[in-house]
Amino acid sequence: MALSQRSTADGSGDLSQTEAFDILSNDRRRHALHYLIGRDEGAEIGELSEQIAAWENGENLEQVSSEERRRVYVSLHQTHLPRMDDAGLLQYENSRDTIELTERGESLRVYMEVVEGNEIPWSEFYLGLSALAAALVAALWVGAPPFGMVPDLGWMVGLVALFGTTSAVHVYYADQRRLGGDGAPPGIE
Repeated sequence: MALSQRSTADGSGDLSQTEAFDILSNDRRRHALHYLIGRDEGAEIGELSEQIAAWENGENLEQVSSEERRRVYVSLHQTHLPRMDDAGLLQYENSRDTIELTERGESLRVYMEVVEGNEIPWSEFYLGLSALAAALVAALWVGAPPFGMVPDLGWMVGLVALFGTTSAVHVYYADQRRLGGDGAPPGIE
């Protein structure tokens, strides 16, 4: 589902960028979405509260105190989950305390990737890789040495392999970096 500049008050239609950024402006809502996006099925508010409390306090699940879990539970139950439910990002049935991500909530996945400040963005990497490939093709076209010693098909297979390998690495790397692909937000071991 695409994000657009329009949205309706009842949560139907496309999610506007303003609405998406507003929802994602809160750590607990981001953590809740991250947890739900990483699951094939819904979750119960108790397990979600415990996991978020662990992330927020830099602890393992076993170390989370009942007070830490309760603070997160109350906040999720009274504020964050109803707000995301109203926005159509998830279905929250507080009578059963179950939460399920909707297709609209899944559309926020694109905003969940974390890029460290000293890393080159993948878009710039692929732009540079494309420029390198274009230079190689130009060198082959004019027959510049030593490119003439390897058949054109060999160079083309090499370029395809290069793009395929870097794309596979990108997919793997992005999955690991997405709010802590190991299930924890960045900086939480």
